[in-house]
Amino acid sequence: MEKKANREIRKKEILDAAKKVFLRKGFDTTTMEDIIVETSLSRGGFYYYYKNTEDILLDLMREGNVYRMTKMNEFMATYDGQLDHQSLAEMLVDKMLDNNEFMSLYVIYLQAMKNNEKLKKLYSVLVDETLYSEYGGDINGTKLGDFEYCTTDLFIYLMNTVILGCEILDARETYLKNRGFFVDVVKFYFKYYEKGKVK
Repeated sequence: MEKKANREIRKKEILDAAKKVFLRKGFDTTTMEDIIVETSLSRGGFYYYYKNTEDILLDLMREGNVYRMTKMNEFMATYDGQLDHQSLAEMLVDKMLDNNEFMSLYVIYLQAMKNNEKLKKLYSVLVDETLYSEYGGDINGTKLGDFEYCTTDLFIYLMNTVILGCEILDARETYLKNRGFFVDVVKFYFKYYEKGKVK
């Protein structure tokens, strides 16, 4: 049991170091050596856990999924109603507009994916994990993917577009001032989906 705990501590140290380096240097210019020097591990010890930066970034994305599901469940704990279109739209908008390091890392991932085949292949894995897996977690016992309208390419691209706008265009403050507009847009999308109009 203690051995497993030590492994988790070392892995967490690597992920924390990588997060710091990726946020500072971006993904494409970060080397394994850049991350190793930020940890207390030897080179051999480090490579026992990770062989490349793509695998590190994938685990950071998984940490981000856990973080986001925790935030969504916190929202539900304070929400008076049931999980309906209103609450789901509010949670999803808050997820898009949230200002945290994981969102910045996700944007770094999206940008790096354009020229990296391995990251492109991981994209569908990340989407599936977000919607259906233990990494994605659940909202009061319901997986995000159980809401079919959250699984379309259109909606996922819409969310990513807003997230990219927050990070790259520095639009988060403007978006937050107009949060109600985004909630209405998401609710409109739900109705559009229910009418069978989403292609």
